[in-house]
Amino acid sequence: MKKTYLWLLSLLSGLLLSAAWPAHGFAPLALVALVPLLAVEDFVLHRQREQENLPKKSRVRYHIFGYSYVTFLVWNALTTWWIWYSTPAALLAITLNALLMACVFSLFHAGSRILHPGEKRWFILFVYWLGFEFFHHNWDISWPWLTLGNVFANFPAWIQWYEITGVLGGSLWILACNVLVWTWLKTWCKNKKEGLPFPWRPLAALACLVLIPLAASLLRYSTYEPQGKPVETVVVQPNIDPYSEQFFISAHDAASRMLLLASEQMSPQTRFVVTPESMLQENIWEDEIALCPSVIRIRQFLQGKEAVLVAGISSYSHVPPQDSAQAGIRRLRWTNDPSLKFYRAHNSVIVIGQDPLAPIPLYHKSKLTPGVEIMPFAGKLRFIERMAVDMGGTTGTLGIDPEPKVFGDSVKFSDIICYESIFGDYVAWSVRKGAQLLFVSTNDGWWNNSPGHRQHAAYARLRAVENRRDVARSANTGISCFINQKGQVFQATEYGEPDCIRQELLANTKLTFYSRYGDILGRGCLFFSLLLLLFSLLYRFFPQALKRGA
Repeated sequence: MKKTYLWLLSLLSGLLLSAAWPAHGFAPLALVALVPLLAVEDFVLHRQREQENLPKKSRVRYHIFGYSYVTFLVWNALTTWWIWYSTPAALLAITLNALLMACVFSLFHAGSRILHPGEKRWFILFVYWLGFEFFHHNWDISWPWLTLGNVFANFPAWIQWYEITGVLGGSLWILACNVLVWTWLKTWCKNKKEGLPFPWRPLAALACLVLIPLAASLLRYSTYEPQGKPVETVVVQPNIDPYSEQFFISAHDAASRMLLLASEQMSPQTRFVVTPESMLQENIWEDEIALCPSVIRIRQFLQGKEAVLVAGISSYSHVPPQDSAQAGIRRLRWTNDPSLKFYRAHNSVIVIGQDPLAPIPLYHKSKLTPGVEIMPFAGKLRFIERMAVDMGGTTGTLGIDPEPKVFGDSVKFSDIICYESIFGDYVAWSVRKGAQLLFVSTNDGWWNNSPGHRQHAAYARLRAVENRRDVARSANTGISCFINQKGQVFQATEYGEPDCIRQELLANTKLTFYSRYGDILGRGCLFFSLLLLLFSLLYRFFPQALKRGA
């Protein structure tokens, strides 16, 4: 096979992955999208084995890293190009994420050469890839946006079994289907060339792998009945443009727009009003929240009502001088008082009720957007921390809460702030702590009217299925909506239009397997991938010692 064909096949895999992705992609393409790249890897592996005994000068060099990088770069670029709207570091983010994926695929290829060149080598791919996806959810430059299992976000009827495995189970399904498709094609071509019978066995295995999970999911989708206590919820979409209005509109006008919209839909039965990320425009010191003019207005608005209002804010908290060397600590220039000089900035939500004397519970966003709300490895790269892009009213690395927070008394809920809704394991943690409803407060206007806000909205459907929780999603602009426990969307709003919607949600108390245990599949694969990597390195550098030991 000419190298030109190898490059073209690699390109084809990237195009197919992009064509499968939400919001307007055809998700079933993901089940075959990696086949061209697997064909390239298989060809390269066999050519390398054939040339092992040849002198180095006479060998034809193949670079599986380069081929896989083409696939993942095309996929990343065509699927997440809209990051450019929110940060000029988009090019770096796209190329770096593709680089990480290509490294993982190259590790699989190297492991196949060293450990097991037979058909069982695909186990190495599964372990490395799922381990990588789990790891990529849990470090400073996390980017779970392109987790393979996310591709079915707009096909909830297909993936009701995510309540057991989460999205990583979908990633495994996609990888396994691609491997079986390639195995069948390879066997069919070989049998046809040698005059052997049609390979029905691998085709039957492929059919079972596709149809059994699909049939079980469709059955679950048709028979599952959403359950829980009915709770009327109102969602506000104020449509404050993040570029032309957010930093210029007065706090009074922003609050007025939000309260006017809410008043049009609220009824005596309304229990929750959900508003977007950074809804209140004051930069609020946390020890003075009750004195904030917008908070006072909201409490007056809620007088005589049973509802509470969930509001996104940019908040600040003082830090004692002994902690001033920590990452993300800022300094006030106008004071030398050590008790006031050092502080943290936060992307937060507060829950406001009508009682003027009641404390106002607060939660700081925990999963921060790399390069926007957190400078990766800020503790070691303090000199570039201030390069973070101005988003949500703050710059640099933000302060976080160490775990999700559950609000409420009779009906408990968690508010998931923007980027956090992509992290299945984190959302499951909040459900495990008692959340019966999930609210998502976000500001997707940073990406303009691009696929970004549509993809983000679709991913909330995965969280609903994984945890069997109703979701109320409030976007500043983009897509505000309600999502039931089966992943069905109701009353989705239009981009660029102020709106307010109301629906009765069901507050569910039952835990799914995934809610209880989270991403145990990813944790296990990360552990085994580290063992595989260690064993591969030992075998690479000490092959004779290992053979003697065996």
